[in-house]
Amino acid sequence: MRNNIAPEITRRRRAAWAAFGSIREVTDQIKDPALRASIFNASVLPAMCYATETWPDNETIAKAMRTTHRALERCLLKTSRYQQWHRGLRSTELREKSQLKDPLQYMQRMKHRWAGHLLRRNDDRWSLRVTEWLPRNKTRPLGRPPTRWADSFTKYFRQRGLPHWMQFARNRAVWRSCGPR
Repeated sequence: MRNNIAPEITRRRRAAWAAFGSIREVTDQIKDPALRASIFNASVLPAMCYATETWPDNETIAKAMRTTHRALERCLLKTSRYQQWHRGLRSTELREKSQLKDPLQYMQRMKHRWAGHLLRRNDDRWSLRVTEWLPRNKTRPLGRPPTRWADSFTKYFRQRGLPHWMQFARNRAVWRSCGPR
């Protein structure tokens, strides 16, 4: 069974634009970039990243979220794609000007937080059982297999020569210290 996440990405993009539409009148009147960014980060970013902590980390998802966020950012700054190109502005310069949070970092923090919460549970819920489950009679497909939810944690801990990530996640203080900032 393959999970097609494309419809969910589309829903998240629409939710972000809907959330932006609800704050647009307010943000158009505010001149302070920090206050505008705070309002945006409090309403649009959570709408866009809702439930992304349960998604695997891959480039397709990252590109879709990054693209949508940049479009929203340009709209917040009242700059079109053509104006950005004509002025020679890079996306990093727009990010500094808008003072918005990076959606990929936000998604990583939420995923890290959810993983710790999931593994510290004491009851026997299906979400924990599925996370710890290793299928015995199934093999991964040939070629590059699809990214699994826990692969990002495994890769992070393996690169640093640390024990398995599930051991760290059970201890809240240790888990917070080794996660994204």
